[in-house]
Amino acid sequence: MWRLGAAMGMNPILRFRNAALGALCMGLSASVLAQLDPLAIAQPRALAGPYPVACSNVAQDFSRLPMGEPADLTWEGFPRSNGTDRYITDLLAEPNDTLIARFRVPDDRLLFGPWSGETLGYALIVCYPTSAANTRPDYPLPDGSRVPRMQRGGEGPLLPDPAGRWPVLAFSHGYGGSPLSQSHLEAIGVFASNGYVVVAPFHGDPRFASLSFEDLESALGAIVQFDRYTAMQAVRPLAVSAALDVVLAHPQWRDRVDPNRIGGFGASQGGETMMLLGGAELTTSIFLTTKRVTKDDRLKGVVGYVPYFGQRILPAFGRDNRGVDGVTLPFLAISGTSDVVAPLGLVEDAVNRLGSTRGLVALSGIPHGLDPTAANDIFTWSLEWVDAIVNDDRAARARVMRMREVAGGREDILRIDYVAPAPALSDERTVVEFYNPLLDHYFLTAEPAEVAMLDRGIVVPGWRRTGYEFKSWAPGTAPGVETCRFFGTPGIGPNSHFFTIDANECAIVRANPKWTFEGLAFKAQPIVASICAADRAVVWRLYNNGMGGQANHRYLTSRSEIGDMIGRGWLLEGPVFCTPP
Repeated sequence: MWRLGAAMGMNPILRFRNAALGALCMGLSASVLAQLDPLAIAQPRALAGPYPVACSNVAQDFSRLPMGEPADLTWEGFPRSNGTDRYITDLLAEPNDTLIARFRVPDDRLLFGPWSGETLGYALIVCYPTSAANTRPDYPLPDGSRVPRMQRGGEGPLLPDPAGRWPVLAFSHGYGGSPLSQSHLEAIGVFASNGYVVVAPFHGDPRFASLSFEDLESALGAIVQFDRYTAMQAVRPLAVSAALDVVLAHPQWRDRVDPNRIGGFGASQGGETMMLLGGAELTTSIFLTTKRVTKDDRLKGVVGYVPYFGQRILPAFGRDNRGVDGVTLPFLAISGTSDVVAPLGLVEDAVNRLGSTRGLVALSGIPHGLDPTAANDIFTWSLEWVDAIVNDDRAARARVMRMREVAGGREDILRIDYVAPAPALSDERTVVEFYNPLLDHYFLTAEPAEVAMLDRGIVVPGWRRTGYEFKSWAPGTAPGVETCRFFGTPGIGPNSHFFTIDANECAIVRANPKWTFEGLAFKAQPIVASICAADRAVVWRLYNNGMGGQANHRYLTSRSEIGDMIGRGWLLEGPVFCTPP
């Protein structure tokens, strides 16, 4: 029951107010949080980004509407009283200049019901950053909203940089909505004004299934028309992929967008659509059997706002939403604690099962829908996330790894967080964590050969990856300080490894016969004034308090995982490494 800090007089930096640090991971006031880490409280992002917004052609002839009939019934695809379809293509005034995605539905009746094998067409709108030199007029809509600087006829897009390529964001609206719904059009504008080419198909969901989506009624209604309900969900991700295909191949767009920087944002059922694009298995029967619909590997990361993952009686991805097992698409869920349409608990079930970068932010008191009082919270989290993951902005990744809440606005609670490190640069190493359930011990290594050996499980069996990693620098490179690696001396020391960057601590442990110095493992930067620079990730060290009779330590960047370990009786010793994000 030997504890390193107690036995050796831990460096004052590593003591770092254990009680306060435990509270950091379990929930703290904003003021105390800001004292511990200035990046924990993010300032709200401006909803209007640095660019004006323009959009592709969706010109319509509203005189075709029966008197008094709102256009949104057609945009959203609600059938007429006689059972015939409505869809935005009925109104298009310049159909040859409006982007249309057409694709053949796979021949799979289990997923696509009566639409199996059919060819479907989807209209889409693309909104994008432009410049003040773009003087095209806004296009007025009957509900009073406007499509900004809309192209007409054969006009092409006008982007600020005439030669550069821009990141792409697929946008999937909620059930029964459309990209021209005012709240959705405003959301699209936020991303476009912040430098994203936003591709948004008109899903027209009621063409497939007419549902209320109100608590239990939605699940019961889905059961009554299950084949149509399944098809409506399954066709959605195919439409998003087809919309991306159109833009990436279109002569006006193919040289202006970056096929290697594609992300997604989905609201409500659009959040489910994003998960299906990541390869999640969709519920295909009332017995909660599941089947994969598709997988679009072009998406680098997605956000789901109040994502609809089903009801308890009928989860979207099988029993306990197990159909997301194995999904590695980075996914940030932003849910409302008062949402009865897309219950927070089901979202938490799914996000906890994801295998890579993942997050869940709970907005206190928010019901279903795009709540304007939470706009700063929603879009600050979303923009930071897509900047970090999709745009590969390393500084934004560091911010997201350390971000806990957004200042002001509604109360936002980070319930799940893990941001995997970015791909390693030439002088960087990825540090991989392993766990041995027989020993109940954790271990980490940055040595590729050692990682491969443990993955094979032959020479040293019983170790498996936890899924948690952080970055470091390779020994001998310029940045950082060498990290000492120790192993308990056989027969007298713990069957465990220990790592420290602190020179005094390294010297003390080297002098202790219970520990054997194994060498320099990797490089990291030391903690300065109790925290890391703004462009660095923070690695925290925990101690198992000698549970099981053997000392063991863990090194983590995830606050939610740290909180779970504290709940299991581990002690938080403090921040120990500053590393590349």
